[in-house]
Amino acid sequence: MKTDSAWKGILDDLFPQFVAFFMPDLYELINFKIEPKQLDNEFRSLFPESESNDRRVDKLFEVHLKNGENKWILLNIEIQSYEDEHFSKRMFQHYSRIFDKFDREIEAIVVYTYEKNKHKHNKYKSKFLGTKLTYEFRIYDIALQKIEDLKKINNPFSFVIQTLIKAFGYSETDQGNFEFKKELTRLLFNSGYSEYEIRKVFKFLNFVLEIKNKEIRNKFYTEVIEMSGLKDYRLELTDFEQVALEKAVEKAVEKAVEKETPKIKKERDFEIAKKLKTFGMELKEISNTTGLTIEEIENL
Repeated sequence: MKTDSAWKGILDDLFPQFVAFFMPDLYELINFKIEPKQLDNEFRSLFPESESNDRRVDKLFEVHLKNGENKWILLNIEIQSYEDEHFSKRMFQHYSRIFDKFDREIEAIVVYTYEKNKHKHNKYKSKFLGTKLTYEFRIYDIALQKIEDLKKINNPFSFVIQTLIKAFGYSETDQGNFEFKKELTRLLFNSGYSEYEIRKVFKFLNFVLEIKNKEIRNKFYTEVIEMSGLKDYRLELTDFEQVALEKAVEKAVEKAVEKETPKIKKERDFEIAKKLKTFGMELKEISNTTGLTIEEIENL
């Protein structure tokens, strides 16, 4: 499961929904008319080692409050259970280094996404003689949540958490991912979320439950397109699927170009563009691949 990539993407795409679900008290204070600012570069400058760790995701955002103040929010997603006796200290170091370099206090939350009940700290404590220090931060433990309660919450992250709970103890195979993801997608299409939210959660599912077998993957997309009932529904692909699709298109183009007339070429370009548009490729990329104009692609 490429859960780290899945979380990085959905945090960027659905940040307001994340705050509403995990930090509702903070959500009420934020002025989302001013777009939150990602501070990934600032975070990496202090913690370059975080980029090489695929068992957690750290994201830093700046938000504007309704009272005119600016606040920084640190999101930490702990993906796997592993021995990390210094975890709470690392959380304190995040706070202290950010405060020291940027003179900014942060509101931090840790989302524990694994099942085992260990190393799920919510504070760092230090004491020596008369000197004491306690740093507390929010936590959300997925293992403690109940699916029946989550179903009552109208937020795409409720769906995400339900998916991860259902995946506890799950052993991946392409066929298993096909069946699991198809059922999840059916539930997603009936969720009542906006089309944008559905596309972003669908992308999350693609990363978490990737199907590498070409035939099974194509069968999945065929059934999903029929299931959606939306002719121009844009499915968002993982990096693996995007590269595979682009390579397949390049091969098809090279083979067809050798023996086609201008008229056939144009028809072929339209067909390729339709397929790429269905699979969610950006219009500019489709234009570069087919030679069609953005306007021509939009009118398909």
